[in-house]
Amino acid sequence: MEQFHIPVLLQSACTYLNIRPGKRYIDATAGGGGHTREILVRGGHVLALDQDREAISEITACLVPPHPLGEKGPDLVLVHSNFIHLREVAEGHQWRPVSGILFDLGVSGRQLTAPGRGFSFQLPGPLDMRMDQELPHQAGELINSLPLSNLALILKKYGEIPGSFALAKKIVAHRPLITTADLAKITGKFSRRVFQAFRIAVNDELNAMSLALPQAFDLLEPGGRMVVISFHSLEDRIVKNLFRTWAAAGLCLILTPRPLTPDESEINSNPRSTSAKLRALQHN
Repeated sequence: MEQFHIPVLLQSACTYLNIRPGKRYIDATAGGGGHTREILVRGGHVLALDQDREAISEITACLVPPHPLGEKGPDLVLVHSNFIHLREVAEGHQWRPVSGILFDLGVSGRQLTAPGRGFSFQLPGPLDMRMDQELPHQAGELINSLPLSNLALILKKYGEIPGSFALAKKIVAHRPLITTADLAKITGKFSRRVFQAFRIAVNDELNAMSLALPQAFDLLEPGGRMVVISFHSLEDRIVKNLFRTWAAAGLCLILTPRPLTPDESEINSNPRSTSAKLRALQHN
């Protein structure tokens, strides 16, 4: 399981969730199942979602008791779904009251290291970048068809790239781009940010977050907790602002006045955890 995806801030996330035996929890981004497994070990019941069927297959192979996918087992329910449908999925499985909800955002280790998924600028592969491979449009379609102004907006808004218009012009001048290597060659030192920008655009990540987090908050019982692990400033800003808005309205207590980050030993063992920030709240 760890080879599929190493869960970040595993013990801290589960401690902030305040897992109690027999209570219901939601892992909104199940990935390779690392956080889900720890919640189960601590006695919680888990509704686990992921939009990537490969992740669902991995958890099925490693964790699922012998009951059909999507049906309620003794302590785990697995659902292939984007967390933008969180309320619908929870209500469809009568998963209330909810004592804790976890979001571990970003890309899984498997997605980054599988060349065929196209997430990494360091590995050759198609310009795909879809977390859910049932989505209609791959990154390459956007890169090769969008007008210059739209490309520049994506690079600026989701990659926070200086000189985004000039870089977009460079991309347009070299179209069509077919592989990750083609795009990385054009974007050079900005490749990491460029790949992040198109990944966010393809998967509509920030909009999905903005819609899912309020759904999660509404599902929590009084005293229930939400934990969100983000990996770049765009995600963290949305989380921080929503938490502060709810706290200012007297709806929750923020448990992390400053975000929790991985310690040196975790960063050394899992370099992808370097940029992780954990924020947690408790519903009033």
